[in-house]
Amino acid sequence: MGKPDTLKIIEQRIVPDLAALYLAELEGEPRRRVEFVDTREPGVPKSEKWVMMISTQAGCAVGCRMCDAGAAGFQGSLSVEEMLGQVRWIAGRSPGLDWRRHPKLKIHFARMGEPALNPAVPEALAVLAREAANPGLIASVSTVAPKSPAVAPWFERLLAVKDEFYPGGRFQLQFSLHAVDEARRGRIVPIKKWSLAEVAAYGRHFVKPGDRRITLNFAPGPGEPLEADAIAGIFDPGHFLVKVTPINPTLAADRSGATFAWNEAPPHIAAAAEALRRKGFQVILSPSAEAEISSETSCGQLWSRSLKAEAEAGLRAERRETRAYVTADSASARAEAWLKDLQSERRRERSLRAERAALLVVDMQDFFLDRRSEAYLPSGRAILRGVRMLAEAFRRAGRPVLFTLHAHRDPAVDGGLMAGWWDKLCLAGSPGARVAAVLEAPPGDVYRKTGYSGFSNPELAERLRREGVSQLVVAGIKTDLCVESTVRAAFDLGFETFIPVDATAAGSEERHLSALRGLVRGFSAAGAVSGLLRAVEGKSGAGVKALQ
Repeated sequence: MGKPDTLKIIEQRIVPDLAALYLAELEGEPRRRVEFVDTREPGVPKSEKWVMMISTQAGCAVGCRMCDAGAAGFQGSLSVEEMLGQVRWIAGRSPGLDWRRHPKLKIHFARMGEPALNPAVPEALAVLAREAANPGLIASVSTVAPKSPAVAPWFERLLAVKDEFYPGGRFQLQFSLHAVDEARRGRIVPIKKWSLAEVAAYGRHFVKPGDRRITLNFAPGPGEPLEADAIAGIFDPGHFLVKVTPINPTLAADRSGATFAWNEAPPHIAAAAEALRRKGFQVILSPSAEAEISSETSCGQLWSRSLKAEAEAGLRAERRETRAYVTADSASARAEAWLKDLQSERRRERSLRAERAALLVVDMQDFFLDRRSEAYLPSGRAILRGVRMLAEAFRRAGRPVLFTLHAHRDPAVDGGLMAGWWDKLCLAGSPGARVAAVLEAPPGDVYRKTGYSGFSNPELAERLRREGVSQLVVAGIKTDLCVESTVRAAFDLGFETFIPVDATAAGSEERHLSALRGLVRGFSAAGAVSGLLRAVEGKSGAGVKALQ
């Protein structure tokens, strides 16, 4: 099933009669590490049911409130070989068991990572089925249903793989919904997701005669309801079953106050489960198992010392984010205040025309956004949502979305004055030298630079002119350095610019606002993400004032 050297085991733990847990380094890169687990159900011999839990990403880009994988940060998606290498490793260390002939082998693509954000997962499932050729093989994928144009083909490919390679109920799909109320669901899973109606529609398309029903997983926190009537009003029990799980202790769950472990279903959950059964749903209550909690095999937990330390560091950085001058929750309100402050600098309306415009995202890279980076900028994560919304709007409109990436191949050669000015420089090829995964930047749309201005790479201006672009929306970090330099250079090159004040960030509010004042005075229009989105979508009232 491929070469064995995709994994280097650097830590392991054996829990007698329950599990073997492994920590592996991928492709010799110390920062890219994954956990995977060889386990079984308590009380069931492994010869009867064998369970493997493998990772699809190094860390996770989602950051659910109960999951330590997200707290540990995100170091990229795994290749087909890296995913199947985990299966290979477990199979090679299980004497007396043959994974190709086992009567019931369940492989969960669910340890670390969000599978739908890894385009290689469907192919890994197909290769796994071809290699095993085992009617006892059951594949399981758990997803929070991320929503973006780039992810949509993944779900269609998953359906095709299921139909071709996993017939007869040998595939289990789970949607980790956790709540019916969309506001609460958004706090639990802080990325853009399918609505519940979209999940229901996909399920009707996905489940065919003979297939397993899709699992809807709910994990209510302390005092949170399980809304049986609302679930039954959206989902069909012929296509879906309901699974209710505790929130076992993790660093992230404890930090968010979400931990809610139980051995017997609390009365309100038991009552909701019974109500769902009366409505025709199969309901699975999955209580906390002390052995699984203590051995740290349960969902959301990390067991390895090194990844736990990274999760702790990530949660400390998260606390810094809550103290930053702007947060994801406050960005829209702060934008209103900043634009009011800028009114004295703005004198004239300018209109953004989507057919002439492009989005330029400046330096939204892991060097500034990874919570473990020495150059981490807490306010940078606050604007990720706004930058992504702009990117999605421009892509829907068929307009270019381009990125700059600040990285030096050799500071002694290409560092220039930067090398003497800054103690911390990002090196090309390092973990910091990649655009944040959530922005889904194709390599061909990323322009590396070694100066403050994005136009220090002349290929950027050439690309814009080839695309017929005359207007730029410039978002990213830092407002007072690379964003400001890029906007000033754009002005001199004849590009009309628009700055989303809540999709740019600096080290402090003073620096952010000072840079905006100077740019609005002589170089650029400024507006809120909401107004610019309306302009890109062709809606009225989207003019932005600027000095001329």
